[in-house]
Amino acid sequence: MRHGDAEPLQYDDSSRELTKFGQQQALAAGLWLSKHYLGQNIEMGLASPYVRARQTMETVSQKIDVLQQDVSNDVTPEGNIWLTHDYIDYLLEEHKLTTSLLIVSHMPFVSYFLDELTGVQHSLFFDTSSMVIVDYQPDTHSGKVLEVYHPL
Repeated sequence: MRHGDAEPLQYDDSSRELTKFGQQQALAAGLWLSKHYLGQNIEMGLASPYVRARQTMETVSQKIDVLQQDVSNDVTPEGNIWLTHDYIDYLLEEHKLTTSLLIVSHMPFVSYFLDELTGVQHSLFFDTSSMVIVDYQPDTHSGKVLEVYHPL
């Protein structure tokens, strides 16, 4: 998932907060997820340390329970997609995640990471609060796109 709409860049990109519109987008995305998962929860959420990504995770969590949340410096706009892919495999193996992981990050990371996970060059532009549901198979270290959510 890409974070919600944020304040314009002024001095420090990592400190930009969600706008009211961005908060509404994140709430709508959380509602969509809660309907998509029909009352289930998200096992783990992994967010960029940037303020807008953490705020997006918190806002989404108002509509669907995210049982465990963590922050990763590897899912920033310039994050390392290969290192993150390895980390996801580690989480699945060591933490026994079985159903769901929500990553809240930024462009271009989310687009490049989707390509890395699926092995297909989608070149998808993520609008703010857009997300892609990927069926990831740890045994093959790859996944396929199941659904794409774009906010209205």
